[in-house]
Amino acid sequence: MKDFTPAVATALAAIALAACASTQAQTPASASAEAAPAADPLYVRQVMQQRINPAIMGVWDVGNNAMNEEGGIDPALMDDAKWSALQDAAARLASAARDMAAAQAIRAAHPGDSGVAEGEVTMAKVQQLIDADPAGFRQAAADQAAHAEQLANAAASQDAAAAGPLVAEMDGVCESCHARYWYAE
Repeated sequence: MKDFTPAVATALAAIALAACASTQAQTPASASAEAAPAADPLYVRQVMQQRINPAIMGVWDVGNNAMNEEGGIDPALMDDAKWSALQDAAARLASAARDMAAAQAIRAAHPGDSGVAEGEVTMAKVQQLIDADPAGFRQAAADQAAHAEQLANAAASQDAAAAGPLVAEMDGVCESCHARYWYAE
């Protein structure tokens, strides 16, 4: 390997940078945009059925079975296994909600999974509602994730006073998104 003086090395580096810049300038913008892979769409119905619903059922299973007269969690009805199950369900819920919040392309349902029962909102209508306010949808998902993370933390520390209200509020957090994007009039 040959040693260059600092001046020669600097000149060679400048030539290399100029060559790269020249090559990039000749590349049409559309070619670089085409080279970037499109984000895979997130299918909301699939995430709801496969991830959100099982996780929220886990939260409610533990929380509802340990509820006291005031609507909170009775620590006497909890043990390490129940706290762990609550923490796991809340963490899975947070993970799925974070994925929805971060999705670049959001689709109501996969084309092969768009059927609905009579009287139900069509997936085309749900898609229209999401398309009309994708930032709002992402924010609702982020709110769900934050709420679920708080619950996972409360369950990890076996804090019944904090976990109880978080479980009780979970239905409202879910409904705030459903009312806007799934069941809107």
